[in-house]
Amino acid sequence: MADLIIDQADFHDWIESILVDRPVTRLLIHHTWSPSYKNFNGSNHLELQEGMRKFHTKDRGWADIGQHFSTFPDGKIVTGRSLEMDPACTKGANQNAICIENVGNFDDEGDIMTELHMKTIVEAAARVCGKWHIPVDADHVLYHHWFDLNSGQRNDGIGGTTKSCPGSNFFGGNRPEDAEAHFFPLIMNVLLP
Repeated sequence: MADLIIDQADFHDWIESILVDRPVTRLLIHHTWSPSYKNFNGSNHLELQEGMRKFHTKDRGWADIGQHFSTFPDGKIVTGRSLEMDPACTKGANQNAICIENVGNFDDEGDIMTELHMKTIVEAAARVCGKWHIPVDADHVLYHHWFDLNSGQRNDGIGGTTKSCPGSNFFGGNRPEDAEAHFFPLIMNVLLP
């Protein structure tokens, strides 16, 4: 299926309309680091998505792009990997997961997240959690930083070999306590208005 560009305002209705046969029990959160905001021109969503797909399939040898969804600074969400497949995003956590990749570099000194992108990231995460009844906690909504790149073991970003992903400045930081204090409450505000 070709990648779709979905407006953040339409994502809830779209995701509720789809059927997925595999179990989904967790959500994986990433940032691209590259491409970043400087690579986005406001209309090249599919070009950037295809670049990520080529990197994942040609350089990494994966079956498809790693993520199911990519969010963009202008509030758009682009579909990617088939929802019937586990993602190829976080070694040790891919099974029964959905992966959202957020275009940008959200490390300290990186991109300053736009308000619209912030709203879209929260909305997308909330709608995925709502669709599959994923608890909004640090055992089910997971950052890439919390897993060792070599072993796939969860280490919460302490020791081992980790990436900063989804960024050291992503909604207040990339540690579990940062997610619990800053990101998870925003998701819950969408789910429980």
